[in-house]
Amino acid sequence: MKIKKSKILVTVILLVIMLLSILQIKSLATDLDTIVVKENDNQYLIYVNSMTDENFSFAFSNSKDEANLDYRDSAADNEGNYIAYVNEELKNQYFDSQTYMWVKTAEGEVVIDGKEVTLDGAKTIAELNQIDKLTKTITVQSAAEDEKITINGEQSKKYYYQFAVVTSSEEYQRLLVLVNEISQYNQDTNVFVKLQAYNELNTVYNSLVTNLNDENWVEAQNLEITKPYDAKQDSQYVLWLRDDSGNMDVQFLTAYVKEVQEEVTTVSEKAKIEYVASALPYTYDEATILFIALGVVMIAIVTILVFKAVKLNPRKR
Repeated sequence: MKIKKSKILVTVILLVIMLLSILQIKSLATDLDTIVVKENDNQYLIYVNSMTDENFSFAFSNSKDEANLDYRDSAADNEGNYIAYVNEELKNQYFDSQTYMWVKTAEGEVVIDGKEVTLDGAKTIAELNQIDKLTKTITVQSAAEDEKITINGEQSKKYYYQFAVVTSSEEYQRLLVLVNEISQYNQDTNVFVKLQAYNELNTVYNSLVTNLNDENWVEAQNLEITKPYDAKQDSQYVLWLRDDSGNMDVQFLTAYVKEVQEEVTTVSEKAKIEYVASALPYTYDEATILFIALGVVMIAIVTILVFKAVKLNPRKR
């Protein structure tokens, strides 16, 4: 007699960002035209949509009067992306009240015309770097024939977990979409596109963490997590993890139904490990694993921006 059991494939998606890189979304000061990143209290970088690859000039004013605008040349971040900026002088001059911004191309075409801009809500580099730890703080391993998911942790610590079905809410569905989308980014992906996605991922992730139900946490026994065997084929799960030190992490899982005859499972599938480092993918087609041995899919995001050593040389025009 054959019976069906659901096997859980742990898809480990590592969102790796080098120290002082950016990885963000919709809670930094952002809209369809501009994204503001805070370097320190007196230094802000403003990314302008469709203008990161070409030099431009920009101006601020506390009114929409265009008569006496003081245009400045754009600067560049450490990756060579053209940016507007706010230094201490500009902050004191324009950002104590409502502020408007103008941007024009090197040919003089106005692409932003008196748009209101704010520094409020701009993410700091430290805040952006927090996403670097996603899926890496508390890692797990699993194989199709195993009844449990194993936490790569310390026996002396207590670990807790809870599952969420991806289809249970739009936020969970959006979280998975963003993680998959960002995992495809490389050095050729436009920085503005990256920043928008990173900012949204940060917002969605933190919103979901805030709304986790404390009553749903289950203590892991002997570093093991019971798989949800009532799962249906291709069901996707978010596995939330935390330890007794306050660390929290998330992993992504997919359910596969395997047929079992006389309670003996035969597993012959081959899985391909894909690791994306820097901008170049490396595939190991000959690697045979049982639906995760040390992780089936490891995806690293390329370094995007480095702000620490940004040098701004403003020139008035």
